[in-house]
Amino acid sequence: MRQRIMEENKTVKLPSGRKGLLYRMFKQYVWLAHSVYYRKIYFLDKENIPENAPAMVVSDHQNSLNDALALVLAINKHGKRKIRAIARADAFDYPVFGTIFRGIGIMPAFRLLYQGIGSLSNNADTFAKANHELLNNGLIIIYPEAGHQDKRWLGRFSYGYVRLALETAEKSNFEKEIFIVPSCNHYSDYFNIREDILIKFGKPVSLKPYYELYKEKHRTAQREANKAVRDRVAEMMLNITDLDNYEAIDFLRNTYGIKYAETNGFDSGKLPEKLLSDKQFVERLNTLKTSGKENEIQHVYDDATFLNSEIKKLKIRDEFFDKKTSCTKIILMALLFAVLFPLYLAAFISNILVIYPPKLVNRKISDEMLHGTITLVLSVLITIPLSNIIIFFSAWAITGSIPVALACLVCLPFLFIFVIWYGKAWNRWKSRIEFRKLFKNGKLKKLIDVRTRIHETLDKLLTTGKEQN
Repeated sequence: MRQRIMEENKTVKLPSGRKGLLYRMFKQYVWLAHSVYYRKIYFLDKENIPENAPAMVVSDHQNSLNDALALVLAINKHGKRKIRAIARADAFDYPVFGTIFRGIGIMPAFRLLYQGIGSLSNNADTFAKANHELLNNGLIIIYPEAGHQDKRWLGRFSYGYVRLALETAEKSNFEKEIFIVPSCNHYSDYFNIREDILIKFGKPVSLKPYYELYKEKHRTAQREANKAVRDRVAEMMLNITDLDNYEAIDFLRNTYGIKYAETNGFDSGKLPEKLLSDKQFVERLNTLKTSGKENEIQHVYDDATFLNSEIKKLKIRDEFFDKKTSCTKIILMALLFAVLFPLYLAAFISNILVIYPPKLVNRKISDEMLHGTITLVLSVLITIPLSNIIIFFSAWAITGSIPVALACLVCLPFLFIFVIWYGKAWNRWKSRIEFRKLFKNGKLKKLIDVRTRIHETLDKLLTTGKEQN
């Protein structure tokens, strides 16, 4: 059977996906850049990915190319398994990106919504290549939502991936057991550098139970398999389905949600536990809305929307309402910033080419969910190599020592991390000063009253806090 399959597919021309020295070096370089871009990276339950069996990894899609990059690194950090990914065809429109994507085995998918009905025939080549990989126990990554979402919710899944998997099974006379592995990605923050990311893999869905149904009713089998996969992805991720109150719920989980996590035994400082807490918190809010508490919870949402808007306008932080800042601490922080400023200035100058070009490009990109991708991709492909070349030869010219120049290169990632930390700490310090000033002038009284009302109402509705103790 295997020999016959190989013969049927021998004309399929696959993307190279080369594993030579340059490829391996580039992959390690990308991994390093990814590790610097994010503060903490969590890859969970990788054992759910079947070995030596055809599989497709299906995930939610909320952060453009950053999702795919993280997923590839999660599965194959050390290059032990060949992976192909299917991405939107418009990502290949730029010649440089298209060449790189095809070189590492990413294949284009043409969508009716984006490229029009006339482009769909171009998918035949991608499907043939994907069939070939699955028949040879390969691994395919695909995002059934087609486009990335702009919120923490799960969109509609197209059936294309299920059709591809079941057609592959049919090509093997249904002797191959095809698996679909549900996956979710989750970020502590979409837009800022040095935040946390989580990639989690769920129990695989075997398509074998759908084979007999597929023989009789193709569409019904696709629909039922798709529902099973989508339900598992939805269960794993933070899926805020109440989109009318999305901003309020998202604000509450990042404010009151900290208190909720700690009260219910979760460590809010660890993203995997915060995700579990947030899922539970949002589910309980949804339950309240459908169990006779709709008016009360809607008042909470309205208050949260107002409080969130005012906090943003005043450029303060919700956490400062609970953590009063002393004048002594503000002064000590000012002294620390003064002492570290020369190091910050040197670090900033060393990384200016890495920091600013992505910001300039992102100003012209209206879709904020693309900003992280622009920052990471532009840095990896252009600004980091250019900055490293300039720093290396400058240090070599000044010192006349290649070891010193190489030492400067080694220090650059750490200096970049320091620059980001300093900037965030500086903004936090300024926010503390503004909060203290507004508090002393009595200008936060209304916000304090609203916030107290939110917490007291949620404590009562969720039976947390003092009542529970």
